Amino acid sequence: MRKNRFIQLILMASLLLSGCTSTSAFRNETLILRQTNEEDFIFRMETLTETTQVGEMPEMVYAEYEEGMGGISWIASYVEGQLATVSQDYIVTYDENGNMISKTMVIGSKVETPAVAPKMQYGGSVSEGSVFFPKMVTYGIDCAGCYGSNEGTGGSSAGVTLGYHSVRQPDGTMKDGIKYGDYYVVAADPNIPLCSILTIENHGFSGEGLTPGVPFKAIVLDRGGAIKGSILDLFKGSQSNTNINYNRKANIKVTIERVGGRAGKNACKL
Repeated sequence: MRKNRFIQLILMASLLLSGCTSTSAFRNETLILRQTNEEDFIFRMETLTETTQVGEMPEMVYAEYEEGMGGISWIASYVEGQLATVSQDYIVTYDENGNMISKTMVIGSKVETPAVAPKMQYGGSVSEGSVFFPKMVTYGIDCAGCYGSNEGTGGSSAGVTLGYHSVRQPDGTMKDGIKYGDYYVVAADPNIPLCSILTIENHGFSGEGLTPGVPFKAIVLDRGGAIKGSILDLFKGSQSNTNINYNRKANIKVTIERVGGRAGKNACKL
């Protein structure tokens, strides 16, 4: 009965402390209640903050690049969002064995934090999952400044031989077509490492296995004097290749699937 009485006193004390407008007014304490000719009862009181996520995650947004923020202005990288939260402080009392005796809400300690939408932030890095929206053009090995040989072949920045309608494959053989393995070939800005793999969506290309609006994958094997920033140059064999048509009004989106991946002197690892 005496112990129950002391527990009642502790509960009353926690109720009084819960009226504090700020938990900074209360410090964790160990209390000893003494009785004459009886054992001491030891209680520990502390503040406890509980945080709960509420609601749903807002839809993802694109955040514009701001001067001086660093990164690459035309590349957008993913930034995680946060759900809204509600935090509430409590005064919790434990007995000497660590068993909870009471848990009392602190009045005025509730804090609500709004949700933060996930975003694709321009000024991002060349990393897996980053995106950009390029202007796309096409080129052949006989373009001005491409320096094709009399045999109808030319080199690429990655060391892969390109022909009028053939590409040297990772195994060293020349294969008809304009693809390296299963990937179309593109020239890209030096910020995107050679051998990087891209997924190209919402494009307007047709021919050579391409269908407008159907995504295709490409590998960065080349550079170009005019290929700077978000511009991409799609290899089509020869400049005279009319098998590829292009709707320049397409709103192209590129996702970086792999960054780099060089393997060997004259090939990219697939």
